[in-house]
Amino acid sequence: MVRLRLLKLALCLAAVIPIALTQTTTTTPVPAGTSLSVAPPSTPVAPPPTAPTTPPTPPAPAPLPPGTRELQDGQVVADKVAQGQLQTYHFSIVQGQSLPVKRQLERIIFHPGYNQLEKRQVPVAPTSTTGIPAPTRAITPTVPSPGPDGEYVVFISVSTCSTPKSGGALCPPLEFYVSTSASQPLPGPGQSILPEYSEDGLMRFTVRTKKDVFFSLHSPSLTGTWTGDWAVEVGASTQDFVQDYRVAQGLVLDDTDNVSASFLTYNFTFVPTFKVFVLNSNTLPVGLTRSICAIEAIQPAPLTKTNMIVTLTNRTSNLDGSMGTDILPPEPTFEMFGQRRQVIIQALTPGTTYTAFFITDVLNHAGAEIMFAMTTFTTKKQDNCVLITDLKFCQEVAYAVPITPQSTLPGGANSTTRLDIKNFYDNFTSNLMDNFNRVLEQYDCSRSQYSLIRNCTDCSRAYRRWLCSISIPRCTDVGDILDERNVGYAPAPEPNADTFENPYLIDRTSGAVVVARSTNTSRGAIAQLSQNPLMDPGPYGEVLPCIDLCFDVVQSCPNFLGFDCPVKNMGGNYAKMNDHGFQCNGLGVVPLPSAASRLQQLLMESRVLCILVVVVSTIGAVVL
Repeated sequence: MVRLRLLKLALCLAAVIPIALTQTTTTTPVPAGTSLSVAPPSTPVAPPPTAPTTPPTPPAPAPLPPGTRELQDGQVVADKVAQGQLQTYHFSIVQGQSLPVKRQLERIIFHPGYNQLEKRQVPVAPTSTTGIPAPTRAITPTVPSPGPDGEYVVFISVSTCSTPKSGGALCPPLEFYVSTSASQPLPGPGQSILPEYSEDGLMRFTVRTKKDVFFSLHSPSLTGTWTGDWAVEVGASTQDFVQDYRVAQGLVLDDTDNVSASFLTYNFTFVPTFKVFVLNSNTLPVGLTRSICAIEAIQPAPLTKTNMIVTLTNRTSNLDGSMGTDILPPEPTFEMFGQRRQVIIQALTPGTTYTAFFITDVLNHAGAEIMFAMTTFTTKKQDNCVLITDLKFCQEVAYAVPITPQSTLPGGANSTTRLDIKNFYDNFTSNLMDNFNRVLEQYDCSRSQYSLIRNCTDCSRAYRRWLCSISIPRCTDVGDILDERNVGYAPAPEPNADTFENPYLIDRTSGAVVVARSTNTSRGAIAQLSQNPLMDPGPYGEVLPCIDLCFDVVQSCPNFLGFDCPVKNMGGNYAKMNDHGFQCNGLGVVPLPSAASRLQQLLMESRVLCILVVVVSTIGAVVL
């Protein structure tokens, strides 16, 4: 009975744990009173599926102060700054696309091709009559590159388009504050930051940073009758200034007549696209002459081909401001002086002072602009001087010459009249040059050497320049002779010629007063004026040729020609450069006296006879 009960108990236990028993290779009876352990399965069991984990959310950037404007790389925005206001801007190195160009004006500007004027869509700033520019413009974005230290250079420019007005008073400029610290996002007055100020309406500043730039414009609080706000254009770029300025003149004045003016452009290695604005000097924005948008507020569109003629030229300027001590090379080349354009502006008003602004695009920086130093000029009052350029023989001539008063000519000084005058002077001087060449041919230039640094080609070119300068008189208004810069001018009785410097202008009217001489005749072609109906100018003033042109012939030609130049008492035939600037008719002379000129002056002052003998024996000078 007991055995039967034990058997039933064993069967019950076997029925309870069948899986555990089948998972073991051998079964061992488990004694009563012992615990049972089950071995783990040989194949691991997959864990239950879990929900995917989300990456942690990056910390949000610190919020910008209210009212702060974001700038993108290459963007130019228009803004207003009220009196006593602090306007803040933020620029981040994180590159994004430039905002779309929201203001474009079709302009006819000069493209650097040969004699080509064309229409081009450019991102410019047309302005309203109040001087407030349109909202924004942008230039082509590029990916910025850091420097070796990991910092980026950010170029910031601020142009003041207009300022508050109070009669004729000069408005104080805006203050500029900059910070590269996120803990100082509102740079301004009262902080340990020194302000920067604009110069004539343009402020430029560079910042080195690894991430952010915060900068502010602060306007002073004005008291009294001031009305209006500051209108500005603000730009930032990692390439270069989007609005820049050069102290060199973009347009170098040749001369004017009563209705037109001739200029040479700045000498570029590669000529950029450019535009020209001409304003009456009485309408210039006071204190804003370096601001492009301020100029455009007065004259929204630049000159077009209807009143501006642009041609290619390798003619260099005798007024280009370059420092030197010698005559410019006989035939300037693009390689030596860069590429220039001749710009003739027409349809001007007689006796009016204008200011010309020359603005270029930036090569490899689309949309950016550079303004060059302005050029001020005055048209002549009388119509008996006419501007001529592009002569075939006297290539350097680009100035006004005497003419019968245009008001008395049928049709005025039209293109045919100008061409006749150019041909008259060209033919006259080229015939005289033929005579000189026949004399020079007597010297065997191909085999003999009369100088270590000059040859017959140099002689011929120097003589041609001198001949053109004395044969083609440079005309100006008679009233200009009374200009205080006309050093040496004095009324009768005649002063002592040894104690007065010769003037650079003389009066070609009857009874004229000049230093040590009274004359009403000019040199060269003037003697034939009465023989040509186009050349009966009446009273006019003449800008005398520079004596350095004569000295250059002495330096460049062989001794046997017997060419010499006056040292003192030039008798109204030559003038000297003076301390007031380059005044005489240079025709290719830089605005500093040549070596020969300074040596001649030294001889005159020292009066040392032995030195004079050496010089004369060297150049073989004979009075012409």
